[in-house]
Amino acid sequence: EIVGQFNVTTEDKNVTDEGMPLEGEITEEEEETVTIDRKALKKLLNKIQSVSSAVSLGDATSAQTQAYTWLLEQDPFRYDLSLDRSMNRYTMAVIYYSLNLPRIKKQLFETENECDWIGVTCSAFGKITKINLQNLGLNGTIPSEIQYFAGTLTHVDFSENDIYGEIPDGLYKLRNLNYLYLHHNKLTGTLSSKVSTWKPLKDLYLGNNEFIGQIPVEILTLQKLRFFILHNNKFTGQIPFNIGNMVNLFYLDLSYNELAGTLPPSLVMCKKLRHVYLDHNMLAGPIPSFYGRLGNYWLIDLTLDSNQLVGGVPEDWGDRKKLLSLKVQDNNLSWKIPKELCNLWAPDGEGELVELGADCRICDCHFCEGRCY
Repeated sequence: EIVGQFNVTTEDKNVTDEGMPLEGEITEEEEETVTIDRKALKKLLNKIQSVSSAVSLGDATSAQTQAYTWLLEQDPFRYDLSLDRSMNRYTMAVIYYSLNLPRIKKQLFETENECDWIGVTCSAFGKITKINLQNLGLNGTIPSEIQYFAGTLTHVDFSENDIYGEIPDGLYKLRNLNYLYLHHNKLTGTLSSKVSTWKPLKDLYLGNNEFIGQIPVEILTLQKLRFFILHNNKFTGQIPFNIGNMVNLFYLDLSYNELAGTLPPSLVMCKKLRHVYLDHNMLAGPIPSFYGRLGNYWLIDLTLDSNQLVGGVPEDWGDRKKLLSLKVQDNNLSWKIPKELCNLWAPDGEGELVELGADCRICDCHFCEGRCY
């Protein structure tokens, strides 16, 4: 048991022959203080054991062991800390050690308040609500101890590093998470059905990693999600059929994966949708005729190129003419680009379309010459 490594003993109370206490003897008042300290220490260590496994705490080289050794023996500000503050410091120290934060000693030994540590934002009550370690050269794994902040953490940004390994169970326990940015790392494994815990989530950025497996249907329970970005991974299977249930979607990017199946008709239910990137997959079948109505006719970007789509491009794009970019090249389309779409070309003053990616054999728009594929 860890507590045994840090026990404070009061058994030796030697006195001189004259009955005078030896130098260093613990008086009755001091003994009471030591007893209180031991109780507080045991509470702290029990709390640590509730978030860290016995295996990690028994490994002398682990981030967990480094963190509690620092907290209990080396932290220059360890005295008179509340249990909650001690756990804040332990958890952040585990995160720093696990991710190999550069210049870690400056945080742990020179900065008194953990709310002033790099990447940490606290509420007015000292609760850690945001951790932003973007682009700091991190090259470790995300520790499950982050679950200690399940009740307070709303924002996590570990993007643009070299973090590897899988998303730990502890991260799935952050029930108040609003923003999660893990893009541009080397994360692996699958996306768990436990994503359903992230009910308040608004932004989910997992692009440019090495995730595999199917997109879990539980993702559809994230009704507040606005930005859903999984591009440049190795996701397989189909796009969830009822993705239209995510009615607050604004930006959808599932490009550069290995997704198959057909384009989901339910996407038309996402009235706030403005940007859709489904290119470079293995999607087949026709483009639904009502895809011109995506985002309630307010769609800005629709990128479907480099798939196996057949048929043609929708004719109905409405009269709001907000479409800026449409890419459908490198598919198996055979129908000509409709004139209604040609009339949206911005230089002609009829619409705002500035980019049309299409194979030359299906594009007769006057501006296709020299621009088609």
